[in-house]
Amino acid sequence: MIKCVMRICLLSVHYDPSLGYLSPRSFLDQLPLYRNMAGALAAHGHQIEFIQLFPRAAQWREGDISFRFIPPSIGARSLARVAGRLTGREWARAVLALPALHTARSLQPDVIHFHGLVLTLNLLALWVVLRLPALPGRAAPVVGHYHGGFPSSNPLWRRLQALALRRLDLALFSTRAHARPFVEAGQLSWNQVGELMEVSSHFRLRPRAAARAITGMGGAPVFLWVGRLHPVKDPLTAVRGFAHIHSVWPEAQLYLHYLTDELLPALRSFVAERPQLANHVHFRGTVAHERMEAVFNSADFLLQASRREYSGYAVLEAMACGVIPVVTDIPSFRKMTADGRYGILFPPGKAETLARRVLDFDREQIPISAAAVHHHFVQELSYEALARRLLSFYHEAVAGQRPGPHDPMDLLP
Repeated sequence: MIKCVMRICLLSVHYDPSLGYLSPRSFLDQLPLYRNMAGALAAHGHQIEFIQLFPRAAQWREGDISFRFIPPSIGARSLARVAGRLTGREWARAVLALPALHTARSLQPDVIHFHGLVLTLNLLALWVVLRLPALPGRAAPVVGHYHGGFPSSNPLWRRLQALALRRLDLALFSTRAHARPFVEAGQLSWNQVGELMEVSSHFRLRPRAAARAITGMGGAPVFLWVGRLHPVKDPLTAVRGFAHIHSVWPEAQLYLHYLTDELLPALRSFVAERPQLANHVHFRGTVAHERMEAVFNSADFLLQASRREYSGYAVLEAMACGVIPVVTDIPSFRKMTADGRYGILFPPGKAETLARRVLDFDREQIPISAAAVHHHFVQELSYEALARRLLSFYHEAVAGQRPGPHDPMDLLP
């Protein structure tokens, strides 16, 4: 029989030594996923134990949530550095998190939620720790959550990945398409796989006029780009698409907020060659994250031209603020927009198709569509919605149930 109140252990053992300058609380402020998801789960009355591998130790409680930051041992860090030099790979990925893993078992959780499916060494170590009879506590079911990566090309490491992943009770991916490489590699079976977005947003819908008074943004309509100016994000396609839109909607404005500027010279050159765009494309760079809520609430449309994404944080933040997403037709964006019902999809790299599908949109319907996008976010993509879905997965794992087999043909475009 499944307990009504569960003790849930959220376990994150990705180690980043460069975060030593941050306090644990500042770390949670910069990565709100963990605090917000823990809060959404605790709101259902469950006891949450959050464990993070971190350069410094700390522990505190917030209501029904216990936060534990546990450093790796000096020996584990030294061995990882040696392994990094021998293999030429990032040494921090080889840091064994044994103190954190032992703590997770000793808490006797009903379920362990392990973040990072390609953290193979620590996932293997977790299976060993959970099955050591001399340790206190019992072996809890483990739900793994994908945060990027692929099956290894190294045959030996590929087999070790399979050894780690096949023992998961459930493996959660933003979409089943992201699970396909692992299933085809024989590292997971389809009946282990569940769908759940890896992130959400705590941003809230605000009045457009008030937000624009803060940001100084304006236009009819207002377009927004948020993200790295990297080739994978393909901002050139977005700006080219906007140029076509502007030729028909001359009062449209595009604002770009970006974290990195790899393609900024090419974008500036594109705009400079088209004087008609000079006062309509605004390169605004980076602002503090807390100010971005007003930026999103100032926009009508979000342009994103990514060629691949594991999820798409900017799209979620935009939808939380009722911004209509204009995004590439890739698995994660199809999932977020319910196959384009709550947004506009276009093929990657196709600027003219982007523009044509936006121009087919009735601008008089922007307020109605914005309200529908926000409602969809609240019902399906918010932390509260993800927590409800996650709890159903936990119950399946505790009960020994798994999602039914999935037809791989559903992954075809």
